Amino acid sequence: MPLPLLTTLLWGMAPVLGPPPSPQPQVAPQVAVAPPRAPESDAARLARLRSLVGSAEKALEAEDEDSAQARADEADVLTADWSPELLRSLTVQDLLQRLKEVQDQMSAAEPEAPGEAEPGLKAPEEVISISGEELRNELEKVRAAEHGATYDFPIDLNDKVLTWVSLFTTTKRGFMENALGRASVFMPMIRQVFAEEGVPQDLAYLAVIESGFRNEAKSRAKAVGMWQFIRSTGRIYGLTANAWIEERRDPVKSARAAARYLKRLYEISGDWYLAASGYNAGPLTLERAIQNIGTRNFWDLARSRWLRTETKNYVPELCAAILVGRNPGQYGLNIVPLAPYVYETVTVSAMTSLAVLARCAGTDSATLKALNPELLRGSTPPGSYTLRVPPGKALECMRQLARMPAGKRLNFQHYTIRRGDTLAKVAKRFKLAPDDLLDANDITVRQFRPGKRLLVPPAPSLALDSRDLAPKIERVKLLGDRPLEPLPVVPADPGPVGPSTTAAGAAGTAVAMDALPPAASNVGSPSPVTREPLPQEKVDPPVLTAAGSDPAHATYRAKPGDTLAKIARAQRIPLGQLMGLNPEAVKALHPGDTVRLPGSAPSSPSKRAEAAPRIHVVQRGETLASIGRKYGLEPKELKVWNRMKGDHLRAGQRLRLVPR
Repeated sequence: MPLPLLTTLLWGMAPVLGPPPSPQPQVAPQVAVAPPRAPESDAARLARLRSLVGSAEKALEAEDEDSAQARADEADVLTADWSPELLRSLTVQDLLQRLKEVQDQMSAAEPEAPGEAEPGLKAPEEVISISGEELRNELEKVRAAEHGATYDFPIDLNDKVLTWVSLFTTTKRGFMENALGRASVFMPMIRQVFAEEGVPQDLAYLAVIESGFRNEAKSRAKAVGMWQFIRSTGRIYGLTANAWIEERRDPVKSARAAARYLKRLYEISGDWYLAASGYNAGPLTLERAIQNIGTRNFWDLARSRWLRTETKNYVPELCAAILVGRNPGQYGLNIVPLAPYVYETVTVSAMTSLAVLARCAGTDSATLKALNPELLRGSTPPGSYTLRVPPGKALECMRQLARMPAGKRLNFQHYTIRRGDTLAKVAKRFKLAPDDLLDANDITVRQFRPGKRLLVPPAPSLALDSRDLAPKIERVKLLGDRPLEPLPVVPADPGPVGPSTTAAGAAGTAVAMDALPPAASNVGSPSPVTREPLPQEKVDPPVLTAAGSDPAHATYRAKPGDTLAKIARAQRIPLGQLMGLNPEAVKALHPGDTVRLPGSAPSSPSKRAEAAPRIHVVQRGETLASIGRKYGLEPKELKVWNRMKGDHLRAGQRLRLVPR
């Protein structure tokens, strides 16, 4: 039987432990420079991983858990930059599965810290099934609660499942009420994502077992997020994890990754119960159990000694969570629904402080963190980033960013806290509010200590309105802990709108999670807030004034009633790009004004420098296509103007954005 291609190794990044390096004798500097070290081959990497896994296993057998953990952490550091293709190889998967078993044994033996809440309901202990009259009563309760409901995930009403139904409505009642309350925030989005990926929508209740629908959940085995991905499996399914973002905590991206992983496990096993078991135990562990017992029936496997108790409980827990989650009121649970996860998106072109973005959007940093839980620092990462903002705030945020000088939001200063410094003193030195300094570095007042290196955002010397002075509300760590304010009515863009268009339809910008865009080929964030004309709208396309047929000189003469939003919609170009080309028109656009379109030549050198720079400095990760989209240029034009033979770019390279 061929081994599966995937595994669910539950381990994460940690520093390498070991003795401190011994002091080296001082020697005279050498004149000769050592030759650059050749890249390590895949065979050498595999040999190192095999050695670390073997050492971790031997250390665990000798009950030396510190050494075992150190070797496991070294293995994580080693594989952190491996390609998904190498991680998928059977040899690597087998080694990672062995390492996962080491981690599982250590985490099972580790006592839970006082007050530490379990992220989910993965029960490691054996659960005694109910029987007799209790079993019959529970079965009648389930059948009465269904009311003819149909499920797209198979559910067996045996003693194991009914026992967990009983537990969820009695001893685990508080956990279920809280988890299902948080589920009301994300469930419409998750069900749609699962439907788009061809996965049973009832599998959305797997998040009850994994994390209780908590984006910040982290297990002792270092699995992260609502769907409890470990680093290597998350990277295979497109979830980025670096010093700036942790997409395992992103509710939308991680839900799509979980759907694709479950779908792959089903393709391997041919059974949804086995797919769910593989999600918990790892497909290699499951295949070994199947080979040893000679059956692919989950309930037969659950009666054997080849699966851990946690995995034996996993499918009954999932079935019970679906039954109770679909009809909580019928089981006597009191669920307080929370505001759904809704947002608009704004493309932030470069690293910007969340405090600055919060002022631009007329909200607070805590709300932005709740909408963007993947952000690990108090700013967006370097390069372009799609930021989620509350409904009705995207347009204002785009306007503020368009008016903001680039240097004010792109360049961060660094400051190391010295002895005698106080938060108020440092904040005053850089003309910031103390909360802005804390938010930018994602720290608390207690973490403000001498020696800590701070990122200092730009001072709020921006053309912002009175909302800058709005008092900060209490920080929250999860959207579900507190509902958002009532959603505002988003006004329609100025311009003719058909009589049958509703207010929400005319606005077209609030992105509710039950109306997500179709699935993309890669795990990614929802599309930016742009809108095509509604069917009822009668929008006459602007008449362009062009010099000959050269699109580089295309402009548009504004007519009475025109706005930048109306022109962008008619021309099918991003509103943010049009606002960047015409910052003087953001505040007011008068009939007869000349509006520059992407690729247009400004009317004067000063205007050209403001609207369309002549030089672009390449940032890490940028391509000719992404740079072309940013400035409304074709990649082939950039290649010609910069005399490039290929498409390769390097960070720091200067590209001409105008012909020579």
